Amino acid sequence: MKTIAILCGRYLPGFKDGGPVRTLINICDGLGEEYRIKIITNDRDHGDVNAYPNIVYDAPNKVGNAEVWYLKPKGFTFATIKKLTVDADLIYIFGPYDDYSYKTMCLKRFNKIKKPVVVASMGTFSEGAIGIKSGKKKLFLAVCKLFGLFKKIVWSVTSTREEEEVKKYIGKKAKCMIAEDLPRKVAPLIEKSQSEKLRVIFLSRICQMKNLAYAIEVISKIKSEIIFDVYGVIEDKEYFEKCQTLLEALPNNVKWAYKGEVATEKVVEVFSCYDAFLFPTLGENYGHVIFEALAGGCLPIISDTTPWGKLGTGVVKEYSLSSQDAFAGAIESLANLDKESLLKEQQNANAFACKKYESSLRETGYRRVFDLQNSK
Repeated sequence: MKTIAILCGRYLPGFKDGGPVRTLINICDGLGEEYRIKIITNDRDHGDVNAYPNIVYDAPNKVGNAEVWYLKPKGFTFATIKKLTVDADLIYIFGPYDDYSYKTMCLKRFNKIKKPVVVASMGTFSEGAIGIKSGKKKLFLAVCKLFGLFKKIVWSVTSTREEEEVKKYIGKKAKCMIAEDLPRKVAPLIEKSQSEKLRVIFLSRICQMKNLAYAIEVISKIKSEIIFDVYGVIEDKEYFEKCQTLLEALPNNVKWAYKGEVATEKVVEVFSCYDAFLFPTLGENYGHVIFEALAGGCLPIISDTTPWGKLGTGVVKEYSLSSQDAFAGAIESLANLDKESLLKEQQNANAFACKKYESSLRETGYRRVFDLQNSK
């Protein structure tokens, strides 16, 4: 059995990083019996000052199908990375920007690590992602190129579009392998409660990238009586304050509330209480939260910056961010549906998610990535 060492910022019991944690959970659930998965990560969740309770340091912690090594702050030293990956057949890194990423790439560049090193792009080169703090990101990439840190690594991407984004910033010779993210296992849809008002949800990290302010502006255009609830970790407090101001200005036909954070294992359950998911994100390389909405029978109304419009024809509605009216029109259409028709669409969403899970696990590109050998 091959050993895959995965370096990442956060893992269970953390949940504040959203999609990356979900990606890793699904990898472990789907492939943890085929590979020995060794996760090396921080000992606390995003922004927390205290470590997770009841963890063991300097030894593996059994978490589901993985063994997890938790490190204290500043624990990703060159020596620690080298020591904890010595028994691995391949090293898989979540994203290029963190300290564990560039340190591992340095070790690989200067032949201190012999095994293959794969870096998951994680959507970091999309137009929306690069546009946030673009100066710092472009400087970082320029320095990495100057020292040749990208020369000996392979990029894990989720689509041909993401491959093009990587090559735009890393170079045309960047080696990429496509491995679409694995979704979580789906249960049949439980009977959804009925409501006189359409129930709309926004659920994601609250930051510029996820575009909550835009979603609220869309909601402000709705004429029907609706419920609009917001869930998510407040990652950017200043941005959240802006969103609160917009929420407080919503018209009287909208009943709104901010309902806080949601643990990853509860996300589908929360979605099952709503009719529509409004998510005008600036960009997603995959978008686990969109799949989770489908699994909960909650109809996604999303921007065209994700792969889901093509994958979920008929159950996912995608629109250009250039037209708030298009988003608003989609919500109005759902609000005007009779209950039987709305329920049928929601059942179709759940059925699509079930089929998508089965095909993703069967055809996953992660096996090709994890079985990668060093280039000769």
